[in-house]
Amino acid sequence: MMTEKIKDILRAVRSEAEKKKVNATISYHREKSHLMRIGNNSVSLNTSEDLTRLDFKVHIGRKQGTHTQLGEIVSAEYALKALTIAIEKTKHSIEFDFDPIPDKIEADFCQKEQYDKKLEELDPSFKQQAYSKIISSVGHQYNFSGSWSSGSTEQFVLTTKSKHEAYHLVTDQNFSIVLKHPEKKWEMISTQTGWKKSDFKVSKTINEFKKLLPVYEKNKGFKVKPGKYTVILGPAAIAEVLEMALWTGFFGRSYEEKRGWTAKNKIGDKVLGSNISIIDDPENKDTFMAEFDFSGKKRKKFVLCDKGKLKGILYDSQTAAMYKKKPTGHNTGSMSVVLSTGKGESDVLKAVKDLGTVLYIPALHYINLPNPSKGIFTGSSRFNAVLVKNGKIVSPIFSSRITDTFQAVFGNVKIISGKSVSLNLSNTYGRRNPVAASVPSYIVSEKIKITDCADSF
Repeated sequence: MMTEKIKDILRAVRSEAEKKKVNATISYHREKSHLMRIGNNSVSLNTSEDLTRLDFKVHIGRKQGTHTQLGEIVSAEYALKALTIAIEKTKHSIEFDFDPIPDKIEADFCQKEQYDKKLEELDPSFKQQAYSKIISSVGHQYNFSGSWSSGSTEQFVLTTKSKHEAYHLVTDQNFSIVLKHPEKKWEMISTQTGWKKSDFKVSKTINEFKKLLPVYEKNKGFKVKPGKYTVILGPAAIAEVLEMALWTGFFGRSYEEKRGWTAKNKIGDKVLGSNISIIDDPENKDTFMAEFDFSGKKRKKFVLCDKGKLKGILYDSQTAAMYKKKPTGHNTGSMSVVLSTGKGESDVLKAVKDLGTVLYIPALHYINLPNPSKGIFTGSSRFNAVLVKNGKIVSPIFSSRITDTFQAVFGNVKIISGKSVSLNLSNTYGRRNPVAASVPSYIVSEKIKITDCADSF
């Protein structure tokens, strides 16, 4: 963990930046990460990292420069060197054509209620034993692969515009395991997330697999003909489509440049179904909560869509400065997106028992954007997708592609689950920055386009 000595070093560097009369943001980022991967029923990767990054952002008038140093902060000289380099980069940069908004920490923040030392120090053998138990219980005749990332993220931010300080410490984990039939090639997946070691349960994954396995083992795959269908989307599919809809429709840059699918709309216009409400809620415990953004602005509940109506556009500081708007506290890569629940049955099969034939697609694979300005996305079913008739699972379905608009999926929602779940959206490959959304355990949307179906899983 960060020591008081390191904080004093960074405070001294801030004082030096003040003497040099530059606006500076000093950000300390430390991550302790562990990643285990399995393939062919055994551990294929077991690696750990303990990394410290020191990020500087400097403004001199309309010029901006940044510099990052990777390594332990062992002295004031080490940190001052990073400041000097950032200042030199700033002097040689091209001026913006707008006046930047300097970062300013609005209050003292110290947030660590989602920190679990047991998860931070989780022994790799715990993961290996959990995977072994799942594989043994479900069956060695299947091929298992997967990944399990866990660790802690610690951040400390200072700026020359304020004497306030911002500190955040959080732990997180993202577990997945994929079961694949060696001959028939169908695949099933189980995922788990959370900020405590105790959030993970071996029994949860074993029960999920054993409940669905008979459907796949006893029934052939069903080929879906292209057309419009009533579709149940599971939490992974909901969160992934929602995240993409927000990035392309609710962020200031694309909205102002008329590149987003909501660009033709104004605040108050109906853009989604009247039963859809979306907020960014940094106090929601299904997400990885963050009280402040990287500019030091206090994050509050921010309504994006209220009963289908466009209510808010997200502006980070730079975009706000470019377009003369007020920053909304969204200079961050870890929003706490919440899609409101409805009144649907907790049991999804009971919820759709009167709807006839329904496609249940828990997750979408290779999701992409053929046309962001029209809000058109595409993605294929792959894991756990099944055909449901009159509330009963009939068979697995072959890989089926949805190509439709965000407005269709979130504009024709017939049923929304009354139960919320946490869905991890963290990027394993960049610096550790945990992200999770709170979404209903399912939604049922009508008239969704299936544009293609493979002859196999």
